[in-house]
Amino acid sequence: MSGNNPADQGTIVPHIKLQSLGPEYTESRHSTYVRHLNEAVQDPKNRNIALTGRYGTGKSSVLDAFEKEHAKDTVRISINTLGPDENDEDLTNRIQKELLKQLVYRVKPGKIRRSRFARPKHLTGFRAFLQALAVSILGSSILWMLGVRPLGWEQVELWNNLIPYSAFFIFVLLSVWGIRWVIGDRIISEVTTAGTKISLKDEQDTYFDNYLDEIVAFFDTVKPKYVIFEDLDRFDDPQIFDSLRELNTLINSSSYWKKKEQTLYFIYAIKDSLFEQLGAENVHNEDNTAREKRVDLVELAVKRANRTKFFEVVIPIVPFISYRNARDHFIKIVDSLNLPEEYRISRPLIDLVARHTTDMRLMINIRNEFSVFAEHLLWAENSAPGMTADHLFALVVYKNFHLADFESIAQHSSTLDKLERIHRDKIRAFIKNQQELRRKQVRSEKQANQKEQIAETLGKRLNEVIALMKESNSYFSPASIKVGDHPFASDKFNSVEFWEAVVREKYLTFASTYQIPEITLKTEDIQHIFSEIMRSSLWLELEPDEIKELIQDYDRNIEMLRGADFADLARYSPIPKGSDTFDKDINDIIQSELARDLVRKGYITRNYAEYSAIFYGNFVGTDVAFFYNHSVQQNEAYIDYKFNSEKSVINLLEQVPEEFFSTRSVLNIDIMSYLLEKNSTEIQYVIEYIVNHIQEEQVQDFLDEFIADVKAPIILLVKRLVQYPWRELFKYISDSGKILDEELQKKTLDSALLSSLSAELYEIDESVQGLLQSLYTKLSAITHEHDEEQTNNIFSILKNANITIEDLEIVSDPLRKYIVETNMYKITDSNLRTALGINDIPILDKVIRDEKVWSFCKENIDTYIAIMQEYSNIHHINYEFISSEETLIFILNEQYSSWSKEQLFEVIQASSYHSKISNIQNVHDDLWSPIIDKKLMAPTVNNVANYIKIFGVDSHMGCYLQSYYDIHSNVIFQDVESSDKTTREELAIELLNALEKNVPLFARVSLVQQLEIEWGSIEIQRVEARNEPLLAFGLEAGLFPDDFSTFNHFVQGGWEAVEDAFKVSKNISNFIDPSLTEEFIAEFLESDKIPIYLKLMAVNKSDEYVQSDDSEALRAVGRIAKERKIKLPLEEIKRIARVVQDPGLVLHQLVQQEDISADDLMNVMASLKDPYNKLNAPSGTEFDLPTGSSAHTLFGRLAESGKVKIAQEKPRARKKVHVL
Repeated sequence: MSGNNPADQGTIVPHIKLQSLGPEYTESRHSTYVRHLNEAVQDPKNRNIALTGRYGTGKSSVLDAFEKEHAKDTVRISINTLGPDENDEDLTNRIQKELLKQLVYRVKPGKIRRSRFARPKHLTGFRAFLQALAVSILGSSILWMLGVRPLGWEQVELWNNLIPYSAFFIFVLLSVWGIRWVIGDRIISEVTTAGTKISLKDEQDTYFDNYLDEIVAFFDTVKPKYVIFEDLDRFDDPQIFDSLRELNTLINSSSYWKKKEQTLYFIYAIKDSLFEQLGAENVHNEDNTAREKRVDLVELAVKRANRTKFFEVVIPIVPFISYRNARDHFIKIVDSLNLPEEYRISRPLIDLVARHTTDMRLMINIRNEFSVFAEHLLWAENSAPGMTADHLFALVVYKNFHLADFESIAQHSSTLDKLERIHRDKIRAFIKNQQELRRKQVRSEKQANQKEQIAETLGKRLNEVIALMKESNSYFSPASIKVGDHPFASDKFNSVEFWEAVVREKYLTFASTYQIPEITLKTEDIQHIFSEIMRSSLWLELEPDEIKELIQDYDRNIEMLRGADFADLARYSPIPKGSDTFDKDINDIIQSELARDLVRKGYITRNYAEYSAIFYGNFVGTDVAFFYNHSVQQNEAYIDYKFNSEKSVINLLEQVPEEFFSTRSVLNIDIMSYLLEKNSTEIQYVIEYIVNHIQEEQVQDFLDEFIADVKAPIILLVKRLVQYPWRELFKYISDSGKILDEELQKKTLDSALLSSLSAELYEIDESVQGLLQSLYTKLSAITHEHDEEQTNNIFSILKNANITIEDLEIVSDPLRKYIVETNMYKITDSNLRTALGINDIPILDKVIRDEKVWSFCKENIDTYIAIMQEYSNIHHINYEFISSEETLIFILNEQYSSWSKEQLFEVIQASSYHSKISNIQNVHDDLWSPIIDKKLMAPTVNNVANYIKIFGVDSHMGCYLQSYYDIHSNVIFQDVESSDKTTREELAIELLNALEKNVPLFARVSLVQQLEIEWGSIEIQRVEARNEPLLAFGLEAGLFPDDFSTFNHFVQGGWEAVEDAFKVSKNISNFIDPSLTEEFIAEFLESDKIPIYLKLMAVNKSDEYVQSDDSEALRAVGRIAKERKIKLPLEEIKRIARVVQDPGLVLHQLVQQEDISADDLMNVMASLKDPYNKLNAPSGTEFDLPTGSSAHTLFGRLAESGKVKIAQEKPRARKKVHVL
């Protein structure tokens, strides 16, 4: 462009003259070395002289001066390259071969004869004439001598034919001359060359050995005094100097050379580092891979020092340039360009390059190439926009250090191109990382807003846990909960402060008011019960201001990365985990430290390609040129590339081909934003390309990054995509990782719904459902009214997504109609009111009036039950949603086959008292139990009797009968008088026979009393005789006859069945009989409830009432007789003594038996326990006299009868009984 032309800007373009790269002799710098060299060749011993120094120190300049002084006596040989390697020749041999070639062609042709190196002189016209003349004369002479002469020559006079003969000879001479001139050197050269080829293939050890004679002949013929060898050090072969030294020795020792008394000097220009290889021998591993042999360092140093064995004199060239002074030399060279101020190269760049450039020729060449490049690129009429002298100079430096790689830039295959591709990918990866971090912070911000709600939920759950623990342990009653050392009262359980403390401490302890051990919930328990705790970031996040600041930092980083050049990205620090820095990529890819520094310092930018060749194109800036060259021409997507301005985008779109909008090159955020905002006609082609290539990774990356860009017109893109249509658009919007901001996601989804077509054109999955479910209350597409077509499209998408509307109130009226008809709403009390059009509680009595709503509710009865239960809890009202008998019977019968038993039972439980069923047979009998549990059965005799007829008096009926009004009262039967007598009698029998656990005795008797039964018509045997005091209760209530038959029936139930009845019976004394007590006479005699007069009747007739030897019964008889001072018959006394063996019950009875014989007395007393049983012992048995007056009396009688003897051995000693 003309704007970039320096001439147009008033800048004087300098005229640059290129500097020579050849050696330049400087008296002050090089004369000393020339003097040393001249002095060295004065000594014949110094046959091998080395001039050493690194490249660029001036060795060639010194040798030029020396050669100039000794031009006639000097042969100078310089080898730049080696010939092809044939037959695996070693390096030294190949160098010798090249040296021989140099020697052959250093001598003028024809100078060396009798040698395989002999070359003919160049054929000139004169030489060809002489050769033709000689051949003609020789040929004519031979023919003459052989007798080949012209006919008749004897008769002809010689002088007369001289002219014709001369003419013929001249013709022959000219013919041979012409033929020789035409043939030229072809035959001779071929022979010579062929000879050389044959010779060079001679199987000798080295070329010097093979051609030693020719080499000596060469030096004998040429007679040089000095042979200068240059550039031998290029091949890093120190052994060649050993060969040359040997050659020098052989030549100087030859007979010819000795005769001349002249020394041949070999002068070498080499670098010292060549001899570093000495001692660095290689050994091989088992796999033949070379590895460096470890040697002693001192030994290695000695070997390297032995370079002096090759040379008699070593003249070192002191370097005049180093990395310390290179800057000064380089500045001087660059300043010689005399560039205008605006084109001067910056000092930091020169310093950077100088640190890596210590070769004067290279510095001069960089200066020359920069001047040439600047004339064509920097000062040209159409220079690359934005290019500076530093940019161009850096590229020229790069070219000089990386020649091949610089040439590869044109093919996009250079290391810089590779670095640029990595730079592009790295930019994308780092932006993705920043976007992901931003997403996390946005999610944290959302979570922070939800903390109070979640804390409330967790608090409720904690209270439920405490309630369950109380049920299992009635003593558990925590006064507070300790988290760490801080106690929290129960009113703090739903606070954010409490749960933040739990997250920090990771445990909580219940502090009980009772003296029981504390209970601690540890981390695993807390995570299991309160799973939300696992998201600790929800509670320990940064402050809101810090989150916003972080989000802003991420946005700034993303903005910076989009425009980042090589140097910017190299300095970028927030590197994702597992990813390398771009600086490391620079280090790995760029091949020199200088090039790396040029990139890191920003001298080589990503516009290197635009700055490396002549610029073409009508571009307003390097951003446009770069994008055009790297993206448009290469058909590569540069998604994140940032243009400098909208003008740049416009300029680019003016240059691109027509197919650009259908290629991946168009996938750029700035370009897409411009096309969308300007509503360009080409946007349709872009949308088509995106949708048709959506499976490609680059297209997906573009969409992700476009959506993630906070400044991009996302809503416009969504409208275009939904109208195309793109089938997966809704799935893309619902992807939690795509759209960061909830508000933007809401707007995007709303826009997609409002612009959507029919639902079958889109794929709707669970993620779409989840997003619609969470945001529908905020979407104008749902809350506002739209035309019928829009409403239908929106509804079809909601239906396909299986959306459940949780609040029908917020839905627009037209859309609500569709939603209610298709049951797409959540069953809640408010939604049911809205759907039914009522304002009060939506009980089932009202729900069944609307067929659609009732159908929805009965299909989801569990949900309905749950919400009604919750409603009653919240409003503290009775949990009832059926208020009439008709509704209850209708629902139970209609849904009997559809609902589960549990559901039917739950409906029964939720029915009010007013829905009590008057005739239980109107519903299925397997529902009767829950109905009577709820007390929804009218307490009629028929209802109770019908139930008992099927289920008996079970626990359900027992509860029903006892606690119809409260737990301490019984049911009061209705319609007793109108009920059938038989029904009442059967019911009475069932009630009396009910188990105590189901209906207590008092309740049974009380209930039967209500039935007005005449017991004369009922056999008492139908009443079960069980081990319970039913008889006593019945006698008191007047239900049973008080006679022997009644008692005799209930005696079958055991002692407890009649014990109380003996007490309450008023006629027992009239009919008591041993048969009524024989099974439990001991209990009868021992019971406190039995009247004493009945017991005395049994004692006085103990032989009748206690017919068996029942020890307990006989003991009771003995006790009562003793207490009531009743004298028992002797036979009964004997029986008690034998069975009971209790002296206390027998002795006083024996005392009363005055007429008892001594033998009977002795036998009865002997049946008692020790010591009385010793009376049956053999004579002479002795025992202490038992205490007691009865015992003394009776033993006295026995002593008087001579049965025993009572004696006292010592005073105050106890008396003894001696059996006689």
